Amino acid sequence: MTPQQNIILDELKQKAKGKVAALLGRLTKMEGAAELATELPKLIGPTALLDNKKDLQRVWELFGLYFLNQGRVHEAIPVFYELYYRLLDYQEKHHCHVPKGTSLFWLSRCHSLAQRPVLAKRYMMLALCEDSIRDKGNFRAHLSGAYQQLVWSFGLSHNELINYADHIWGLYKRNRVMGLFPEWILQQLGDAWMIEQRSLAESFLYFLNIRYVRVLQTRLKSQPGRSLEWLAHYLLSTIPGCRAKMNVRSQSTQYDVVGALEGQDVDFRSDLGRYLICECKDWSKPADFTTLAKLARVLESAKCKFGLLFSKLGITGEAHTTAATRELLKVFQDRGIVIIVVSSQDIEKLVSGDNFITMLRDKYEEIRLDLPKRSVAHAKSN
Repeated sequence: MTPQQNIILDELKQKAKGKVAALLGRLTKMEGAAELATELPKLIGPTALLDNKKDLQRVWELFGLYFLNQGRVHEAIPVFYELYYRLLDYQEKHHCHVPKGTSLFWLSRCHSLAQRPVLAKRYMMLALCEDSIRDKGNFRAHLSGAYQQLVWSFGLSHNELINYADHIWGLYKRNRVMGLFPEWILQQLGDAWMIEQRSLAESFLYFLNIRYVRVLQTRLKSQPGRSLEWLAHYLLSTIPGCRAKMNVRSQSTQYDVVGALEGQDVDFRSDLGRYLICECKDWSKPADFTTLAKLARVLESAKCKFGLLFSKLGITGEAHTTAATRELLKVFQDRGIVIIVVSSQDIEKLVSGDNFITMLRDKYEEIRLDLPKRSVAHAKSN
């Protein structure tokens, strides 16, 4: 055990009380980190977590740091993510902002140690969002771990970071409900901060804030229109190496979401080109042939080989590969353009833990190779 681990363990023994103290035995178990990620949320409620006298947030943090300092970043990430979710639960219950920067800071450090620069930068920017809201427009660099890492390690200048902090506070004041989620704020900060190249280690990793996706799904019901665009933009922007922009207008066309895939690819993305265009339809019926044909023309005029159609109820003809579903295949065979459909059912799979990148790859192969949909093939085999 390293000296740092001894320090962490000594502090844990001092601060952990009662049933939480009983969890110390998990630190020596092979599956201990997985058990902690499950049991800590059961023992520590959202209100107790914010009780400064009990200091349970620090205790939770120390459990994660124990594994992080062993180099077991894959096991530390779920522990820190559950801490982040617990703080989000408190916000939902009490309808007020609580600082969540510490958990996001350590998530960033986990990704950094695992050689995932794009994810590390993203989570540090999320931590900056939290620090900026905490300081209420009077940013205190000396209290911000995000400042140290973004300036010292990621190369942002002091002036750039202060401008971001001011902008973040302004966005939060404009909408204090959605501003409870740093992901919502980050979606509006542009992409100038995204200068890191995606590494091979993060090429197929996909981390999603399930609580935020649930809120966006709820807004689809109560505030139809742009809500699906926000959701599509978020799902794309969480793919490492994907720059996503909402409501991009050309001289002749309004694009709901435009994505740019960056990095050296030797997987299916190398077939698709750099740019993609998304169309969003939150209709109460499946999108039809006309919608698909229109998107195909837009893609062709922009010289894009890849498009996404976010349609709440999918497209017509999915059960028997007819109508709009058949058009997907014809568009690829005739023009080499791939259009992938993402439905509400697909988004539910992502919330349940499916990987969006893997989902896109599977859907791409279904079109390129004219394969039966995996769900249909699975049903027939049963």
